[in-house]
Formats: sequence, structure tokens, C-alpha cells
Amino acid sequence: MKRFVLIMSLAMSISAFAGYTYTITDGMDFGGLTLTGTQSLLMTGGGGDSLSLLGSSSAVIQGTAPYDQTVYPSGGIRDLSVGGYAHLDFSGGEVYEISIGSYATAVLSGGTIQRLKTSQLVGLQVDPYIEIICKDWDYNTVTKMLTGIWANDTTFAIQLVDVANYTPTIDDITFTIIPEPATMLLLGAGGLFLRRKQK
Repeated sequence: MKRFVLIMSLAMSISAFAGYTYTITDGMDFGGLTLTGTQSLLMTGGGGDSLSLLGSSSAVIQGTAPYDQTVYPSGGIRDLSVGGYAHLDFSGGEVYEISIGSYATAVLSGGTIQRLKTSQLVGLQVDPYIEIICKDWDYNTVTKMLTGIWANDTTFAIQLVDVANYTPTIDDITFTIIPEPATMLLLGAGGLFLRRKQK
């Protein structure tokens, strides 16, 4: 009976994460992991020392264990590197540093990110290749600290790191602002008012 339960739970976890090359969940830790080609990863818990995305690989990070740089392995991710044509979706969890270069792209919409570093050559790509989805943001040009509010109302404070001979990290970011529900309601009411007035 125990064997049947183990097989069923394994089958359910495989089907829940079908389509991903790797899945990292609560209690799972890795030292270093590199994805290449079209490999993919889904992370909902656990942590690791370093995660590298190369080629056309991709990762969806929805959560990690809390990051603690004084303990190894500690949960969270110490170094997350995205290069080549890889793509990162980061919506939860904790990471010390995200480095993005080459033609890689990223969407950041939640979680705790302590440092963000980019190495994109000027003129290599027309549009910024990092999208931050949030309710509000502010950037201090002296301290290079990016602060704001994620869509789930948690705050963020990310130290932007510039790399010599590359575009400043702030110039590699485009911001998508999610309006407050009250703002959406006012916009909708204004649209109805204008529509009635035109009739």
C-alpha cells in the first residue's frame, strides 16, 4: 500500500509539472545548476547556490525558501545568471543577485531581489529587455537604488549594478504599471460618463 501511495504521489507531481525539464520544490536544494538548449525549470520552493540559463532555456521562479547568505545551502538563490537567448520569469522567492546579458530577457513581478546587474551593449537591442511589473517605482540616481511596490502590495528595494562599457542597468528596464483597483474604477466611470455625454 505504501508503495502504491508513493507511486501515485510521484505520478501526480510529474503531471503537475509536465513540460519542465527540472522542478525544484520545498526542501529541495542544489549547488549549481545550468540549463542549456531549450531546457526549462519551474521553482516553487527550495533553493540553490547558482542557477545559470544559457541558450534558449527558460525558468519560472514562483517561490523559494528564505535566502540566508550565512548558511550554505540556505534556500533562495545566491546567483541567478541569464544569458544567450534565455528567458526568466521571476514572481516570487528570494535571490541575492540576478545578472542578465546577451539577448536574454526577464520579467520581474514579485519576490525579493537584492541586486540586479546587466551587460547589454548599447544599440544591440532597441527595446529594454527587462520588464518590471509593479504598481509604483522610484530610482535614486546617486545610490542606484530602485524601490517600489509589486502588484501584490509588497515593497521592493533593488540595488542596480552597472558594468563598465555596457548600458546602465536602469536603461535596460521597462516598467509596466498595474493601476490600483480604485484608479481602474474611476477610469471605467469616466469612460461611461464620456460615452453618455456623446449620445
